[in-house]
Amino acid sequence: MASHKTSDTGLLSAGRHMQNQAVRSHRYRWVALAVASMLVFVVALSGFIFMRLQNNVHTASLNLGEASSQLENGALDILLIGSDTRAGSNSNYGDASDQASGARSDVMMLIQISADRQNITSLSFPRDLMVDIPKCTDPETGTVYPATEATQINESLTRGGPGCTVATISQITGVNIDHFMLVDFNAVKELSKVVGGVEVCVNEPIDDSYSGLKLPAGTSSVEGEQALAFLRSRHGFGDGSDTGRIKAQQGFLAALLRKVQAEGTLTNPGGVVNIAEAITQNVTVDEGLTSIKTLAGLGSIFGQVDLSKVVFATVPTEPYDLDANKLQISADADTVFKRLQDDKSLVEEQPAEPAASSSSAPASSPTEEQIQYDTSAHVTVLNGSGKDNRDQDISKIVKDLGYISVSSTQADSQYSASALYFQTGYDNEAQQIADKLGIKEVAESAAVTGIQVVVGTDFTDGEKVGNNSTEIAGGASGQTADQQTCQQAFAY
Repeated sequence: MASHKTSDTGLLSAGRHMQNQAVRSHRYRWVALAVASMLVFVVALSGFIFMRLQNNVHTASLNLGEASSQLENGALDILLIGSDTRAGSNSNYGDASDQASGARSDVMMLIQISADRQNITSLSFPRDLMVDIPKCTDPETGTVYPATEATQINESLTRGGPGCTVATISQITGVNIDHFMLVDFNAVKELSKVVGGVEVCVNEPIDDSYSGLKLPAGTSSVEGEQALAFLRSRHGFGDGSDTGRIKAQQGFLAALLRKVQAEGTLTNPGGVVNIAEAITQNVTVDEGLTSIKTLAGLGSIFGQVDLSKVVFATVPTEPYDLDANKLQISADADTVFKRLQDDKSLVEEQPAEPAASSSSAPASSPTEEQIQYDTSAHVTVLNGSGKDNRDQDISKIVKDLGYISVSSTQADSQYSASALYFQTGYDNEAQQIADKLGIKEVAESAAVTGIQVVVGTDFTDGEKVGNNSTEIAGGASGQTADQQTCQQAFAY
């Protein structure tokens, strides 16, 4: 197994070099006295805030397993766990049976911050993933939970706490996890309120009675209960599975990071305190992550990193052999895990455009001419770009491909990202149009007749979308934080 060790003192350098400026002139001594008085006040206030935040933090043991690793490379690995507990202030979510069943890990994201602090990777694990859970010992009761095979991964939290989830994912990935953060429903609600809402996008209206999520088509700002519903909704997105929910969560977090960077929230002391207050009241961390300075330093890293170097990905999976409604890790995941072990980004380097060649393509690879396209398929172009007549520009491009039934319409609101949705049976046609327009977001949808092209604010000019060229190692699905995505609504 790989190990990525680092000390809290070595983690954060921001803020360590502040020094009092010497008074340059006796004439301005009164200014110095005034400044000194202000500094005393600020230090006193900071001490009060520090103590308050410090007292908010709850702790638990880091790793309840027995495995350990020796390799050290300086990367920092933090497991973010979202608990579905209905206890205490979360009792409004779910019924009595939910409250009695104990907390499970509803969200699991392994976040790696590279040794040079230039790359951040967030790898999500579906809660329906079948894995082997190692032997874990509850630090509070001493209860020993034996190792089990083919167990749903979210059960790991019930075996002594977050330390068992840490041990499980460390065993799966070969990565030695340095810290964890366990957050509950209220953390999401309060954080979304502090930042003034997070912008999300859906291609069709959503009214999910399970989570309470209600959104119109297009772009909306969500906070509080609706932000929580967006992250919890399983029946609202994609095919109604956990993978669709994870994709929505990744889009939400990317939008959140874009917002706080644009507004400077994570580099503004006041903004950091507000966020820290919201988080620390609803989070449990390991003993090594209790320092408020360390938490604030993490915020500084996220506040300054290049958004194109922040990757949100989902571990590659396939249907579980014994139950198609569950998942198991696929062989492609090894590539992803090796990247993490080696402290490398999951973003694939884009090869240079190949030079023109006169050699013929292999017979096994059909050429554009060999594929038969049904150009009678009806194509609808929905203009959500905010630019007048943009739908007509795109319609012309589609017609130039030979499609004879093309209509266009204006969306009621703007869409942050372009996407293409298609009816069953139009896979080839959808991909042809998507390739022509440079659209990466392509998905089958029961809510669409024929093919629907959604033109977002990322496609206001030109003939190709220029914002969606990222390829992720191991063929994993995901996005970078600079990419704006529009989620596919699930049709019941």
